Amino acid sequence: MLNRLAVLFVILFVLIPVSAAYAHSPIEKRTPNVNAVLESRPTKVDLYFKDPVQIHRSSVIVRDEKKTEMQIGKPQIDPIDNRHIYVDLKKDLPSGTYSVDIDVVALDGHSLKEKYSFEIKLAMSTPDEMFDRLELIRTSPLDGTIVESSPKKIELWFNEPIEMRFFGLLNDKQQIVPTEKPIVDPLDSKHFILELENGLPAGTYSIQAYPSIGDNTGIHIVYFAVKEFTSITSDNDKLSLQNDWDQTGVLQVFHWLSYFGLLTLFGGTLFQLKIAKSNGNLLRWRVISNALFGVSMLAILLELFIYKMQHPGVLFNDFLRFNTVWISLLQISLVVVSFAFKKIRLILLLVALLCWAFTGHSADPSYVDFLAIGLDSVHLLTTSIWIGGLVALFAMLPLESPLTWLKETGKTFSKWALLSFVGTGVTGILMSQSYVPSFSVESLIESKWGQMLLVKVLLFLIIIFFGIWQRKLLAKLTDSLVAVFSKNIKIELSIAIMILLFTGILVDLSPEEALQEISPRVQTIAGVTAKVDAFPLKPGGNDITIQLSEDKSIADVKVSLQTSLGSNGTNHAFYLGDGLYKITGNLLHTAGIYELEVEVIKKNGEKIQYPPFTLQVPGPMPNEIVVEKEG
Repeated sequence: MLNRLAVLFVILFVLIPVSAAYAHSPIEKRTPNVNAVLESRPTKVDLYFKDPVQIHRSSVIVRDEKKTEMQIGKPQIDPIDNRHIYVDLKKDLPSGTYSVDIDVVALDGHSLKEKYSFEIKLAMSTPDEMFDRLELIRTSPLDGTIVESSPKKIELWFNEPIEMRFFGLLNDKQQIVPTEKPIVDPLDSKHFILELENGLPAGTYSIQAYPSIGDNTGIHIVYFAVKEFTSITSDNDKLSLQNDWDQTGVLQVFHWLSYFGLLTLFGGTLFQLKIAKSNGNLLRWRVISNALFGVSMLAILLELFIYKMQHPGVLFNDFLRFNTVWISLLQISLVVVSFAFKKIRLILLLVALLCWAFTGHSADPSYVDFLAIGLDSVHLLTTSIWIGGLVALFAMLPLESPLTWLKETGKTFSKWALLSFVGTGVTGILMSQSYVPSFSVESLIESKWGQMLLVKVLLFLIIIFFGIWQRKLLAKLTDSLVAVFSKNIKIELSIAIMILLFTGILVDLSPEEALQEISPRVQTIAGVTAKVDAFPLKPGGNDITIQLSEDKSIADVKVSLQTSLGSNGTNHAFYLGDGLYKITGNLLHTAGIYELEVEVIKKNGEKIQYPPFTLQVPGPMPNEIVVEKEG
């Protein structure tokens, strides 16, 4: 039997992939930035994270084109701002492309790995200087205008002579509109003309141009509408469910084993000492509890082993300082000591259990406070009482006269289980609200974290049904119903094991995948109130609306979207009447945080610049950024 289990374990270990880590503390600012072209030598690389992170000697590696490391010493944490880390660079760096490899660990134990590049050009050539000055100075039709009839041609004017890599027109379905070949004005090499084959139907259009100077290519997108404004749509607008099972790997299996082992061990020991008062089949419980000791310690050790495999470049001393690592080692120590000292076993197991409240999502600075840790502690405790009690109830059920034992012990446990159900449900709801304070049903269903949470909730509701049934059976328990009661316990245990499996997967998914919000939605500057909204607030085709409290005094509204990778460009918003302005297009390319900058220009020339509106777009963040070289 043991040989078969060993073979099965090896097969599972080989076949189940180690799951990928997701970014839990995203980078807000980089210097040098992604694909930046520098005319002078940088002295260091600065990284600003959303939350504090933990670093090691290889957290920031800068290499040149020959893969030679260019940083001096190890990265440092800014003593004034622990969200800022930096590493010094060698002096006199030559011109060339440099890559930056980032590998840091959030306080909740999740890692963030990212790679990007920048370029140093000390002796700028004339084409590069021209490209840096390149601007699209005028268009026809104008950006953000609604024209009464279809234009016969599209025109662009630049401030520098260029080579046009692509010049085309797309409709609101993002389909290319048939046109003649673009031509250059023979009297002005900066002026490009696109003749239309047919008149344009009503709707919104985007002019897309890719001007090039030397080796540099830029992107310019201008929007106009014919007769009426329509929204630009995308294939991504449809609801798409993610495949969650690709998140199930060796690490998640070990999470599940450690949760089952330690939760059951504490809850079962509590049942034995406080509920059953050491009455019942103690021999069978002793065998099971000894096995749980072994499972708990082995699973936590294997978690640490897989965790180290995910950070091969981290020195062992640095690895031991990670929160997740030293807390896990503390758990193992407490379990070992509790095995040797029975008198204080319950207390030691309780401390080992509550260690989990200081890791995972409750330890993430994005959500953490003492209330979150307290909620997680209660959640762990109530879950342990329920699951451990079920295992102990089944294990300690006497073979002789089980009815008498169940009527006493079972009814007592039923009261404890009812309280644990309530505690687990309430704390689960409050923690989920803390992790994702703002979401939509769609963003929750589309996110891996939300899907796992919904499955866990569904299983929990099934458990409640069985709990109610069991309480009714206990009220009229007879010898003939003991077998039914025992069968229901087995079903409950099977569902509990499934819940723990989903819990083991949830801990490595980011709740921010389901987060969807705009903050603030309303701002007032110089007496003009701007209210912002986005439809839909997810990657793909989007409409962003700006509703102003003023109308007659406003001449124009300019809008730009900023991310940590830079700006998406500035566009004039369409005026739709009554102070309502809109922009449309593939504005939100990926999940993450966008800063919407709104500038209102009055007819008297006065400009109102609002502080950025923050848009949180739901979905998983990529771990590696790939950006084509563009202007």
